Amino acid sequence: MKTHKIIKTLLSFVAILGLFTSFAFAEEDFAGGQGGAFLRIPVGARPAGLGNAFTAIADDGSAPFYNPAGLCQIKGTRLGAMYNIMSLDRMNYQASIIVGSSRNAALAVTFNSIGVNDIIECLPGQGPSGNTFSSNDMAIGISAGGKIIPLLSIGAGAKYLTQSIDDNRGTGFAFDLGALVLSPVSSGLIKQIRAGASLLNLGGKMKWDTDSDHEDEILPMLRLGASADLQLTSFDVIGTAEISQSLGREGDQKNDFKLHLGVEGWLANLFAVRAGLDGEDFTMGASIVLSDFRFDYAYIPDFLDEGATHKLAIDLGF
Repeated sequence: MKTHKIIKTLLSFVAILGLFTSFAFAEEDFAGGQGGAFLRIPVGARPAGLGNAFTAIADDGSAPFYNPAGLCQIKGTRLGAMYNIMSLDRMNYQASIIVGSSRNAALAVTFNSIGVNDIIECLPGQGPSGNTFSSNDMAIGISAGGKIIPLLSIGAGAKYLTQSIDDNRGTGFAFDLGALVLSPVSSGLIKQIRAGASLLNLGGKMKWDTDSDHEDEILPMLRLGASADLQLTSFDVIGTAEISQSLGREGDQKNDFKLHLGVEGWLANLFAVRAGLDGEDFTMGASIVLSDFRFDYAYIPDFLDEGATHKLAIDLGF
């Protein structure tokens, strides 16, 4: 009976995956620009340390940013926040509050922003003008996820987006979909297998308050992943693998898929170390847990400058 349920759940997941894939083919010839580029910056210190492979895990305050279906795993109320120490005076903040219910469902409100102040204005052919300006991007979202059958969960979310450059401002919306299979395994080594799929930034557009009717299209992102929870002699291990694909083209080039790999080891549920591969970039991180409070750190390469980016995050339960 249990095997029958697992097979039925996996077939349901394949059907949902087929729906997501159909979106991918439908968007294959879509031509987009750099609209909403800040949405591609990895969110959360724990996911970043895992090589940005978090769609099949999605079990903490970063869940709504990767896979809203993972919200079904949240119990009680959780608050998450992150500060990203970046080069070139960039400031990146992220926060989430998740309220879970006893019915394996949860609601989340999220905030994500990146900005740069005091940018020196340069005039064509004249050099610096003596003036400065700012550039700021922000996303405020709401999402929900829950179980529809014992092993299968789904989720969805919506985001309000704003971008500003000097006195110009753009606004828009984007939507997220997600699915997650959680299958406990009766094995001495493997405790649980998870598979996740999400389609992020669907239908996203940015409309600017200029005289032009131009709208920036935001490329949707398809993420497919799997993870396994392992019980070893003295510590727990989570291994995860994922692929991501921006749907459509940027300019004349079509985006290739990206591979993400991560492994995380926990000692007595008090201390964790993790390492990952985000495409060609090596990442690593660590966590310390005190009761319902968790502090996360991640070290990842800086995608705009030489050196590294340091992510500091907290995850707090009530």
